Amino acid sequence: MSWEAAYVGRPFGPGPGEVTCWSLVREVYRDRLGITLPEYGEIDAHDLARIAAAMEAGADDGWAPADPPRELDVVLMRGWRGRGVVHVGVMVDDRRLLHVEEASATVVVPLTHRSVARRIVGFRRLSQ
Repeated sequence: MSWEAAYVGRPFGPGPGEVTCWSLVREVYRDRLGITLPEYGEIDAHDLARIAAAMEAGADDGWAPADPPRELDVVLMRGWRGRGVVHVGVMVDDRRLLHVEEASATVVVPLTHRSVARRIVGFRRLSQ
């Protein structure tokens, strides 16, 4: 069984047993790499927008651009209406990503899938 199978099917949300896109990434990094990523849930929307813009711009925030992507890199995605980065996922391998959105439970999809292909802005790898 592949590692991502343990996360597939988890419902979207902030409650027990549920995950948001960022909490999913945090959980994968904790479980797979033993790394505790920050929880941004207690900062205001303006700071979240600033952090997303910094990641999108490739600011030196500990996350380096990753090209080509590989397992456990973070995927940055726009919203459905094409705005700035508002969604993240984590690479399962060099072709598939694991993510969760309000409209679905946690899924693994290829980078070419219609639900993500046009929304992907880039990939980031944690510098250690």
